[in-house]
Amino acid sequence: MELNALIMAGGEGKRFWPLSKKSTPKQFLSLIGEKSLIRHTVDRILPIIPIDRIYVVTGEMYAEQTLEHIPELPRENLILEPYGRNTAPCIAYGTLKIDKINKDSVTIVLPADNVIGDDEEFRNALSFASTLANTKLNNNEYPLITLGVIPTYPETGYGYIRETDHSIASSANYNAFKVHEFTEKPDLETAISFLNQGGYYWNSGIFIWKTSSILSAFAKIIPEWYDFFDEISNNLGQVSEKRAVTAFFDNISGGSIDKIILEHSDNTAVIPINFPWSDVGSWYALDEYLRDNGRDNITKGKVVSVDSSGCLVFGKEKLIALVGVEDLVVVESEDSILVLNKNKSQDVKKVLEEIDKITK
Repeated sequence: MELNALIMAGGEGKRFWPLSKKSTPKQFLSLIGEKSLIRHTVDRILPIIPIDRIYVVTGEMYAEQTLEHIPELPRENLILEPYGRNTAPCIAYGTLKIDKINKDSVTIVLPADNVIGDDEEFRNALSFASTLANTKLNNNEYPLITLGVIPTYPETGYGYIRETDHSIASSANYNAFKVHEFTEKPDLETAISFLNQGGYYWNSGIFIWKTSSILSAFAKIIPEWYDFFDEISNNLGQVSEKRAVTAFFDNISGGSIDKIILEHSDNTAVIPINFPWSDVGSWYALDEYLRDNGRDNITKGKVVSVDSSGCLVFGKEKLIALVGVEDLVVVESEDSILVLNKNKSQDVKKVLEEIDKITK
């Protein structure tokens, strides 16, 4: 069975300001160790997928930056969106490209900016999922699979997936269940109820399917999009490719693959995973991932601390001193300093809105 990887790397990661900016989005930051997040993502799958079958979807402005972080990636494996339209158009375009080259193979779709605490176990989960993706269900169709992370606390920044009690496959370490429903980011009370009920998982945004299966789902569920697919496929690799793709992007409303396809498919399955995972969607999420249930400060750069605890500090050039504070995020970049209550991490976008007002 031939595997491909489609890495989605078009986001800006605004919640990681001031390190993440439009010119240097989150996937290019070294938030975990010395490597960038996109480099970690590629290295994590290289043992099971060769570089010539790894594809990266990103914006035109990030093409050269992507190749700087993944210099061995064939340039023709860069798939350049005319502009961002969320994950569904990104996946549609990338899948058409892969299907043209590796007809009806299995594709693993990955965000460029996830962090995984156990790479080997992650690959084991992908192997189980890939085998399942190539196995027909009782309705004679193939499943569309997502990985669901067993939640450890009532996170309100993630979407949730609820399983049914109908197991469709199992191995020594993994089970796959039909999906009952997807829930967008809930409020705290709802998130707590999900944990208490069980059977709910964080939506990882990692998908595994046959290219023919996801293309068939587009045809069945959103045929007005599918009408553009032949035109794109016929122009792939030609000067006219950009025109065909731009016409597609210009004539759709965009949206996530979850809401547009997976919520409406009878073939959606979830595989629960229990190893450390984070989409590091905010400074708080990064702190949660790095923190080992302690109150020590987590620091990078030149930092001194007096009577301070629970802080996350990213320094660059300046010495940063903490005195008598708790649970702060302090981040220094070339031109800005952020001081943030960790519990307000989702509000970093509001800072950018205020900056826009004073710089106009």
